[in-house]
Amino acid sequence: MRFTLKQLKYFDAALRTGSIARAAVEMNISQSSITAAIDIIEQTTQAELLRRLPAKGIIPTKAGLAVGARVQEFLEQARIFESDLLSLTGDPAGSLRLGCYAPTAPYVLPPLLKRISQKYPSISIELKEGDMQSITDLLNSGAVDLALTYRRETPGSQPFIPMFRASPIALIPDVSPLAQQQEVQLQELAELPMILLDLPGTRPYFNGLFSSQGLRPNIAHTTKSSSVLRGLVAANFGYALMNICGPQDRTGQNGYVARPIVEDLDSPQYGVAYTHASQRSTLVKTILETCREVAEEGKFRDLLFTVEGARERPPHLFT
Repeated sequence: MRFTLKQLKYFDAALRTGSIARAAVEMNISQSSITAAIDIIEQTTQAELLRRLPAKGIIPTKAGLAVGARVQEFLEQARIFESDLLSLTGDPAGSLRLGCYAPTAPYVLPPLLKRISQKYPSISIELKEGDMQSITDLLNSGAVDLALTYRRETPGSQPFIPMFRASPIALIPDVSPLAQQQEVQLQELAELPMILLDLPGTRPYFNGLFSSQGLRPNIAHTTKSSSVLRGLVAANFGYALMNICGPQDRTGQNGYVARPIVEDLDSPQYGVAYTHASQRSTLVKTILETCREVAEEGKFRDLLFTVEGARERPPHLFT
């Protein structure tokens, strides 16, 4: 074989990123090394695989797409082989690429990563964050092994382990009269200005919550950042809807309060998505079992809304 495993990785990075410069940054290597890897693979296949376009990066040819698919499949098998070898003589070991829906990352990652580091110190985790669509794309392309996300943006055929079901929650400015209530109704919120978390898949979901009750939201501002969203609510620009809130959202010390919503609304499953191919890896199986274990122990219950004096609500684990 005229090319090395590293050169296959460099070629794959160039294909995925569509740029020699971006591939070099991702792989932490010089651009000339990326170019050399492309050249040797093209020489071996005797075909133009990646076409260079001035100021536009690179695009794959038809042959490049076919070769790229084989390269990605081989690299995936190589990673599985490596992790399985490392695990033969002891606890599971190796590097796992974990994708996570960005707005939920600060809440779901700490208990999972803590358990993994305690039980399997030889496993290293490479994190990638994004919106639900980009996380699904990363999983299906093989760029990540597992994805922590909501079920509503994954195909029905996608293998998925649910960890909890997340009911919608209202974040309300602490100066609002509604902040004095222990729970709120969508009808009370509908005419008020709303701050919308505007990421792929979120707008139709939140609009759908209102339309299911014969209502329409009054969207005053949109943002792609959950941190900006909380800041705007705290500054009394409007309320917001989320599906997960952390302990700091309940204190009322950040300029807003979190309140459960009375109506029985669409509450999506949150969990870990994977592929049939990745499931063959001992490393992936270990992390999947850890996710299931952490959820069954109730480590995510604090993310689901409970407040003293509010109507009793079930935790919705695995339902």
